[in-house]
Order: sequence, then C-alpha cells, then structure tokens
Amino acid sequence: MDRSVHGLPEAICKMLFRQISDSVYLIDPETSNILEANPAGYRSLGMTREEVVDHSVLSLNKDVIGLDQWREISGEIQANGAYTFIGRHRRKDGSDFPVEVVTDCIEHAGRKLLVSVARDLTGYQRHRDYLLENEHLHTLFLNESSDGLWDWNLEDDSLFLSPQWFRIMGYGPHEIEHPTLNTWSDALHPDDREGVMASLQSHLRGETARYEAKYRLRNRNGQYIWLHDRGLIAKRGEQGEPLRMVGLVIDITESRQHEEELLQRSRMDELTGLYNRRAGYEMFERYLIKSQHSSQPLQVAMLDLDRFKQLNDTYGHLDGDRAIQHFASTLKSHLRAGDNLFRWGGEEFLLLCPGVSSAEAAALMTRLIAQVAAAPFMTSSGERLTITCSAGLAGYPQDGQSIRELVSKADQSMYAAKQAGRNRVV
Repeated sequence: MDRSVHGLPEAICKMLFRQISDSVYLIDPETSNILEANPAGYRSLGMTREEVVDHSVLSLNKDVIGLDQWREISGEIQANGAYTFIGRHRRKDGSDFPVEVVTDCIEHAGRKLLVSVARDLTGYQRHRDYLLENEHLHTLFLNESSDGLWDWNLEDDSLFLSPQWFRIMGYGPHEIEHPTLNTWSDALHPDDREGVMASLQSHLRGETARYEAKYRLRNRNGQYIWLHDRGLIAKRGEQGEPLRMVGLVIDITESRQHEEELLQRSRMDELTGLYNRRAGYEMFERYLIKSQHSSQPLQVAMLDLDRFKQLNDTYGHLDGDRAIQHFASTLKSHLRAGDNLFRWGGEEFLLLCPGVSSAEAAALMTRLIAQVAAAPFMTSSGERLTITCSAGLAGYPQDGQSIRELVSKADQSMYAAKQAGRNRVV
C-alpha cells in the first residue's frame, strides 16, 4: 500500500520532486555538501546527478565565498528560515546564470537539513518592474551600466536597495529590513567616510550636477570591497529642497586591485625587489619636507659596487645581475627599521636615513661596507668572489636644501671614495 506524506501519496511527492521545473537541492548545513538534487537541479547546471551530489554548494554558487560565509548564512537560515538569496549559479562549462534561491530548514530523523529551491531568472522581469514603473529610475537605468541600484527618500530616510546591491554585499535581498541611509554610511571605510559624505552633501546643496564617489564598503563578511557610486536628485520640493535621490553602484574591487598592482609594479625594481628611482624620489621628497618642518637631520648615502664593469665583462651579464641581487640582499639584511634603500640605477643604490646624525650615518655605512666585503658572491660556475662597494654621504641641511643638491653631493662623495682606494665611505 502506498504510504502518504501530509495526506498525499508518497509516489506523488516523488513525482513532484522529479518533475518540478525549479531546481531543488537538499544540503548539509554544516559542510555545505549537496545531499540530493532533482533533475531540474542538475540539468540546469549542465551536469549529471553524480556530478552534483556530494559536492559543495559553494562550487556552483558564485556569490558565496568560503565556508565562513556559508556558515553565517546557514546559521541565519536555521534560526529564521525562508532565506531568499539573489545570486548566480555556475554551469559545468563555466558560464553562469541569475537565480533566486529560497532556502528553508527542515528536520528529519533528528538531523537538520536545508532545502533550497532555485529559480532561473534569465529574462525574468519581476525585479525590473520597480525601475520600469518610475521615469527617473528608468532613465538612469537605461543610461548607466551598474550592478546595483539605490533610491533614497529624504522625507522619511527610507532607502530602497535592489537585489543586485544585496548580492554585491553578500546579503539576501530581504535580509536587511527597512534600510536607511545609516545602513550604508555605517558600513563605509573610516578613511573614506568624510570624503564620501562631503561629496553627497555637496550635491544635495546643488553645488555639483551629480554625486559621484569611489569608496570601500564593508560587506557581510566584514571585508571591504571597492565601489563606484553615482547618483542624482530625482525630486525636489516646492522650495527646491531635495526630496528623493537615486543612484547606481558598480563593484570595482577587481579593477582597483589591478590598478594597485600596476602602480606597485611601476614603483618596484624587478631585479632586486627594492623600490626604484621613481619611488625613491617620492619618498625622498616626503622625508625632506618632514625634515624641513621638524628641523630633524636627514642623511643620504650613495652606494656603488666596485669594479662592476670588470665583473660583468669577465663573468657575463647573468652573473652581473646576480651580483647586483646579492649586493642588494646583503645591504637590506643589515639595515635598521627606519632606513630606506632604493635601486637608483645600474649598480648604484641610494639610502635614506632620517633623523640620524652624520656621525651615526657614517658608522652605519662603515658597517654595511664591511658586511658586503664579508659576504662572498658565488658565480654560476661556482667561483667565490669577494665584492666591495664604495659609499658617499651627504646630509640635510649642511650639504644641501634640495633633493638635487643632496644627491649630487652624495654622488661626488662616492666617487671620492673610489678615488681614495674603494671599499670605504667618504
């Protein structure tokens, strides 16, 4: 005799599970592993049942990153149930598609399980109705490209945030009830808050045609992501006061990180890993201004490998580069915390020693020169070579008031050291 579930024959329940058009997944709340999936569930991913079952739900959801975030979401579902998440599922071929996932917690045989029903939102218009029914939002939506939309009602301080905004931040679309401007402003990075709020107020006062800012915002994981935010006043009162403001936000975290990597690379010397001449000028300028304001001394040293051309000609450019690396590494390993070493060019290095006297700097250079001579360089053929260096010192303010004067003086002193027999400081 056919068993029943809530009055329905078990066969009908199984048929519903198999034939329902939405994807259904049974998930372990602790491990995130998929315990079962209906045909719609694994077919929507371009997979077989065997390729889906016993695999983590994190492998198919592009917007939940890591077990820590999963456990936070799982805890929320177990506590409150009916958790809605707008995100993207990843197919086997690497493509993805938008989904609305509603998850509940059930208990079976004393064990808690999560049941997720995912609906494919490709071409789905429900989440666009709000935009299309409003002229201001419609115009902004059509003329800007963005991942998320916001609508701020200044009369009651209510804030509408689109499902895409919540997705960017790692939240379900209904997880934050009744958001206000503080929901957003409280999540701003402390270093960005003042500038962003100033830009917002400037637009509200009518000083700018639109509001625009790039800033960091804290997401659900407590991490900061970079956003590019743009908006404008959409409605004013009889006295011209702003009543409503709408805007669009784009996640620029990846491009920002790429920019920072390029900037960092442009400041680094690839051979030695030290800052290059460009970065050296920038840091030199900051230290010089600080010394000028505080009347603190600043010592500048120019160091140059002795007889480098001879080494390069005898052993080849490869060993020449390795000798420069060895030289830089030796210097760097014996510097103090406040010293700053740069590759100035070729086999020349510039060292900045802020806040120390010329006598202290001379003692440091003597120690460094001795360490270089005591650390033999091994050529690619296995030959041990003793390499030495010469150094010239100059100090602010007695030897110059500008970067140009100080570098020139240190350079002259370094050549004087070479003429005096090398392997010394002048």
